[in-house]
Amino acid sequence: MSFGQQIALLCFLLSMGTIAVTYGVAIDQGTAEICNPFFDGCTDITHTGMKGDGGFIFRGGMIAACAFFVVWWQIMAVWLRQYTGALARGAMQLFGIVAAVGLLVGTAVLLPEKDAVRWGVHVRGANLFFQGMLLALTINYVLIWKARRRGLLVPSFGFKTLLMLCLWGLFIAFAGVTVGVEMSNGKRIIEWWATLFIGFYFISSWPDWRSVRLMAESGG
Repeated sequence: MSFGQQIALLCFLLSMGTIAVTYGVAIDQGTAEICNPFFDGCTDITHTGMKGDGGFIFRGGMIAACAFFVVWWQIMAVWLRQYTGALARGAMQLFGIVAAVGLLVGTAVLLPEKDAVRWGVHVRGANLFFQGMLLALTINYVLIWKARRRGLLVPSFGFKTLLMLCLWGLFIAFAGVTVGVEMSNGKRIIEWWATLFIGFYFISSWPDWRSVRLMAESGG
Protein backbone atom coordinates (compact mmCIF):
# COMPACT_ATOMS: atom_id res chain seq x y z
CA MET A 1 0.00 0.00 0.00
CA SER A 2 1.49 3.33 -1.06
CA PHE A 3 1.62 6.40 1.17
CA GLY A 4 -1.07 8.05 -0.94
CA GLN A 5 -3.37 5.06 -0.54
CA GLN A 6 -2.85 5.10 3.21
CA ILE A 7 -3.84 8.77 3.38
CA ALA A 8 -6.93 8.20 1.20
CA LEU A 9 -7.99 5.31 3.44
CA LEU A 10 -7.38 7.26 6.65
CA CYS A 11 -9.36 10.23 5.36
CA PHE A 12 -12.34 7.97 4.77
CA LEU A 13 -12.08 5.92 7.95
CA LEU A 14 -11.47 8.88 10.25
CA SER A 15 -14.41 10.81 8.82
CA MET A 16 -17.06 8.28 7.88
CA GLY A 17 -15.87 5.75 10.45
CA THR A 18 -15.96 8.33 13.23
CA ILE A 19 -19.50 9.35 12.34
CA ALA A 20 -20.66 5.72 12.22
CA VAL A 21 -19.04 4.80 15.55
CA THR A 22 -20.32 7.99 17.18
CA TYR A 23 -23.86 7.28 16.07
CA GLY A 24 -23.64 3.71 17.34
CA VAL A 25 -22.38 4.86 20.73
CA ALA A 26 -25.04 7.57 20.91
CA ILE A 27 -27.78 5.02 20.25
CA ASP A 28 -26.34 2.68 22.89
CA GLN A 29 -26.21 5.48 25.48
CA GLY A 30 -29.63 6.82 24.59
CA THR A 31 -28.49 10.22 23.30
CA ALA A 32 -29.70 9.51 19.75
CA GLU A 33 -32.71 7.65 18.40
CA ILE A 34 -32.54 4.59 16.20
CA CYS A 35 -33.38 5.55 12.63
CA ASN A 36 -31.89 5.92 9.16
CA PRO A 37 -30.86 9.59 8.98
CA PHE A 38 -30.03 9.27 5.28
CA PHE A 39 -33.71 8.85 4.48
CA ASP A 40 -35.75 10.34 7.33
CA GLY A 41 -33.41 13.04 8.66
CA CYS A 42 -34.21 12.21 12.27
CA THR A 43 -30.99 13.85 13.46
CA ASP A 44 -28.09 15.84 12.08
CA ILE A 45 -24.44 14.88 12.31
CA THR A 46 -23.61 17.59 14.83
CA HIS A 47 -26.18 16.60 17.46
CA THR A 48 -25.29 12.93 17.01
CA GLY A 49 -21.77 13.68 18.21
CA MET A 50 -22.26 16.05 21.12
CA LYS A 51 -23.26 14.16 24.26
CA GLY A 52 -21.84 11.22 26.18
CA ASP A 53 -18.83 9.20 25.08
CA GLY A 54 -19.85 9.77 21.47
CA GLY A 55 -18.96 13.42 21.82
CA PHE A 56 -15.34 12.64 22.70
CA ILE A 57 -15.10 10.13 19.87
CA PHE A 58 -16.61 12.57 17.40
CA ARG A 59 -14.37 15.51 18.28
CA GLY A 60 -11.20 13.44 18.38
CA GLY A 61 -11.91 11.54 15.19
CA MET A 62 -13.06 14.49 13.10
CA ILE A 63 -10.22 16.77 14.19
CA ALA A 64 -7.75 14.02 13.26
CA ALA A 65 -9.54 13.57 9.93
CA CYS A 66 -9.09 17.28 9.17
CA ALA A 67 -5.32 16.91 9.50
CA PHE A 68 -5.33 14.07 6.99
CA PHE A 69 -7.59 16.05 4.63
CA VAL A 70 -4.80 18.64 4.40
CA VAL A 71 -2.26 15.92 3.58
CA TRP A 72 -4.64 14.47 0.97
CA TRP A 73 -4.79 17.81 -0.83
CA GLN A 74 -1.00 18.04 -0.80
CA ILE A 75 -0.70 14.59 -2.35
CA MET A 76 -3.32 15.47 -4.94
CA ALA A 77 -1.38 18.59 -5.93
CA VAL A 78 1.85 16.61 -6.32
CA TRP A 79 0.07 13.93 -8.35
CA LEU A 80 -1.30 16.51 -10.79
CA ARG A 81 1.86 18.65 -10.95
CA GLN A 82 3.08 17.47 -14.35
CA TYR A 83 -0.31 17.90 -15.99
CA THR A 84 -1.81 21.11 -14.59
CA GLY A 85 -0.96 24.75 -13.94
CA ALA A 86 0.35 26.00 -10.62
CA LEU A 87 -2.38 28.63 -10.21
CA ALA A 88 -5.23 26.14 -10.58
CA ARG A 89 -3.56 23.65 -8.25
CA GLY A 90 -2.97 26.40 -5.72
CA ALA A 91 -6.64 27.42 -5.80
CA MET A 92 -7.66 23.79 -5.37
CA GLN A 93 -5.39 23.36 -2.36
CA LEU A 94 -6.44 26.67 -0.85
CA PHE A 95 -10.15 25.88 -0.91
CA GLY A 96 -9.52 22.33 0.31
CA ILE A 97 -7.35 23.40 3.23
CA VAL A 98 -9.69 26.25 4.20
CA ALA A 99 -12.57 23.75 4.18
CA ALA A 100 -10.62 21.39 6.46
CA VAL A 101 -9.77 24.22 8.86
CA GLY A 102 -13.42 25.27 8.90
CA LEU A 103 -14.48 21.77 9.89
CA LEU A 104 -11.75 21.57 12.52
CA VAL A 105 -12.80 24.84 14.17
CA GLY A 106 -16.50 24.01 13.87
CA THR A 107 -15.92 20.64 15.54
CA ALA A 108 -13.59 21.90 18.26
CA VAL A 109 -16.24 24.23 19.74
CA LEU A 110 -18.79 21.45 20.26
CA LEU A 111 -19.54 20.68 23.91
CA PRO A 112 -21.93 18.25 25.64
CA GLU A 113 -24.12 21.08 26.91
CA LYS A 114 -25.94 22.77 24.04
CA ASP A 115 -26.03 26.16 25.75
CA ALA A 116 -22.24 26.15 26.12
CA VAL A 117 -21.56 25.64 22.41
CA ARG A 118 -20.43 28.64 20.39
CA TRP A 119 -23.00 28.01 17.70
CA GLY A 120 -22.02 30.96 15.54
CA VAL A 121 -18.49 29.59 15.20
CA HIS A 122 -19.73 26.06 14.62
CA VAL A 123 -22.24 27.03 11.93
CA ARG A 124 -19.74 29.19 10.05
CA GLY A 125 -17.12 26.46 10.26
CA ALA A 126 -19.50 23.76 9.02
CA ASN A 127 -20.72 25.87 6.11
CA LEU A 128 -17.15 26.80 5.23
CA PHE A 129 -16.36 23.10 5.07
CA PHE A 130 -19.20 22.16 2.74
CA GLN A 131 -18.91 25.18 0.46
CA GLY A 132 -15.12 25.21 0.39
CA MET A 133 -14.97 21.48 -0.22
CA LEU A 134 -17.45 21.70 -3.09
CA LEU A 135 -15.29 24.35 -4.77
CA ALA A 136 -12.07 22.41 -4.13
CA LEU A 137 -13.48 19.13 -5.42
CA THR A 138 -14.92 20.83 -8.48
CA ILE A 139 -11.55 22.35 -9.36
CA ASN A 140 -9.94 18.99 -8.69
CA TYR A 141 -12.36 17.20 -10.98
CA VAL A 142 -11.74 19.65 -13.82
CA LEU A 143 -7.97 19.33 -13.39
CA ILE A 144 -8.21 15.53 -13.41
CA TRP A 145 -10.34 15.68 -16.55
CA LYS A 146 -7.67 17.79 -18.26
CA ALA A 147 -4.87 15.57 -16.95
CA ARG A 148 -6.55 12.47 -18.41
CA ARG A 149 -6.50 14.11 -21.82
CA ARG A 150 -2.74 14.51 -21.39
CA GLY A 151 -2.21 10.87 -20.54
CA LEU A 152 -2.71 10.57 -16.77
CA LEU A 153 -4.23 7.23 -15.80
CA VAL A 154 -7.23 7.77 -13.50
CA PRO A 155 -9.05 4.46 -12.80
CA SER A 156 -11.58 6.19 -10.54
CA PHE A 157 -12.65 8.87 -13.04
CA GLY A 158 -16.09 7.34 -13.65
CA PHE A 159 -16.79 7.10 -9.92
CA LYS A 160 -15.55 10.65 -9.38
CA THR A 161 -17.87 11.84 -12.16
CA LEU A 162 -20.85 10.19 -10.45
CA LEU A 163 -19.92 11.74 -7.10
CA MET A 164 -19.60 15.22 -8.59
CA LEU A 165 -22.99 14.87 -10.29
CA CYS A 166 -24.51 13.85 -6.96
CA LEU A 167 -22.88 16.70 -5.03
CA TRP A 168 -23.84 19.37 -7.54
CA GLY A 169 -27.30 17.81 -7.87
CA LEU A 170 -27.83 18.26 -4.13
CA PHE A 171 -26.50 21.81 -4.24
CA ILE A 172 -28.62 22.89 -7.21
CA ALA A 173 -31.80 21.04 -6.25
CA PHE A 174 -31.85 22.57 -2.80
CA ALA A 175 -30.44 25.99 -3.75
CA GLY A 176 -27.27 25.78 -1.70
CA VAL A 177 -28.79 24.67 1.60
CA THR A 178 -26.59 25.69 4.53
CA VAL A 179 -25.98 24.02 7.87
CA GLY A 180 -27.68 25.67 10.86
CA VAL A 181 -28.32 25.15 14.56
CA GLU A 182 -31.81 23.80 13.93
CA MET A 183 -32.47 22.17 10.57
CA SER A 184 -35.48 20.59 8.91
CA ASN A 185 -35.45 16.88 8.17
CA GLY A 186 -34.82 17.65 4.51
CA LYS A 187 -31.72 19.69 5.28
CA ARG A 188 -30.46 16.96 7.59
CA ILE A 189 -30.83 14.39 4.83
CA ILE A 190 -28.82 16.61 2.49
CA GLU A 191 -26.10 17.00 5.12
CA TRP A 192 -25.77 13.24 5.59
CA TRP A 193 -25.60 12.47 1.87
CA ALA A 194 -23.23 15.35 1.07
CA THR A 195 -20.89 14.19 3.83
CA LEU A 196 -20.97 10.62 2.52
CA PHE A 197 -20.25 11.70 -1.06
CA ILE A 198 -17.29 13.81 0.09
CA GLY A 199 -15.96 10.84 2.05
CA PHE A 200 -16.27 8.63 -1.02
CA TYR A 201 -14.39 11.20 -3.09
CA PHE A 202 -11.44 10.98 -0.71
CA ILE A 203 -11.31 7.17 -0.84
CA SER A 204 -11.82 7.18 -4.62
CA SER A 205 -8.15 8.13 -4.96
CA TRP A 206 -7.17 4.69 -3.67
CA PRO A 207 -6.83 3.07 -7.14
CA ASP A 208 -5.36 6.25 -8.63
CA TRP A 209 -2.50 6.44 -6.15
CA ARG A 210 -1.46 2.80 -6.24
CA SER A 211 1.95 3.66 -7.69
CA VAL A 212 2.01 7.43 -7.37
CA ARG A 213 5.39 9.10 -6.97
CA LEU A 214 5.19 11.87 -4.43
CA MET A 215 8.77 13.10 -4.62
CA ALA A 216 9.34 15.95 -7.05
CA GLU A 217 11.98 15.10 -9.62
CA SER A 218 15.13 17.18 -9.40
CA GLY A 219 15.81 19.47 -12.30
CA GLY A 220 18.44 18.34 -14.76
